[in-house]
Amino acid sequence: MISIIICSRTPAVSAELEYNIAETIDSEFELVVIDNSSGNYSIFQAYNEGVRQSKGSLLCFVHDDVRFRTNAWGKRIKTHFESDVYLGMVGCAGAHFLPDAPMYWDESPFISEYNLTTRNGQTERCFSLEHFGVNALAEVAAIDGMCFFVRKSLFDSVAFDEATFQGFHFYDMDISMQVREAGFKVCVCNDVLVEHFYDYNPCKAGFALFETNLQKFYGKWSSIFPLAVGLNGFTDGVVGQLNEYVKRQMEIRKSLEKVKESKAYRWGKTLLHPMKSLKG
Repeated sequence: MISIIICSRTPAVSAELEYNIAETIDSEFELVVIDNSSGNYSIFQAYNEGVRQSKGSLLCFVHDDVRFRTNAWGKRIKTHFESDVYLGMVGCAGAHFLPDAPMYWDESPFISEYNLTTRNGQTERCFSLEHFGVNALAEVAAIDGMCFFVRKSLFDSVAFDEATFQGFHFYDMDISMQVREAGFKVCVCNDVLVEHFYDYNPCKAGFALFETNLQKFYGKWSSIFPLAVGLNGFTDGVVGQLNEYVKRQMEIRKSLEKVKESKAYRWGKTLLHPMKSLKG
């Protein structure tokens, strides 16, 4: 059975999501909904509670604002895990490379993903498939948390790290590292399509907590970076060169961001385009 664990922003998930899961999964399942409408849980705490309540041998951790677009996706996921005893985790998007400087997975120069993102009525096809070849799975360093699957048995040795982290960021990358450290593969699949209705509106406090968790994540796992997974032909020398190049690009981007935030830059824009600035 597949236990579908949802940290819900409302007391219950929508009828549309329940119906979508029931109509498309084509496997025995249970819904484990953790009511976080009052904001009492971090996502780490909510997912740990979901694991405790779950009865399935496979756990699906998924957001409350998705739609499954592939029929019989439950059977496909079960087949992946049954075909490889060393497969520990499957997601919809992930990074093959992470440098030894703080970086979120979606900034990586090497990504595999297969999903849809819908924001303000506009749908983006997030398909990066070059690392799959003829396979339905591509091994990655870490996955995104929108939707992912983990063997229940792994939670004898792994857990969402609610002691280190707070809020709603880096639960996905941290549990990816734990699964890898336990000796299992972390992969992205291209045969289950999930649509995410993205409505995240970050505030200053949210950005601050994101940065705090980013630093904590890299502090916790610093000994394993840089990390390259699923990149054929990448020797240690190539990974080292890539690491230095990526860090240099990060430094340049941060320098440009500081320039754009400066008062001199804003005044310069006003002087060069006075009417445009006034209209804006």
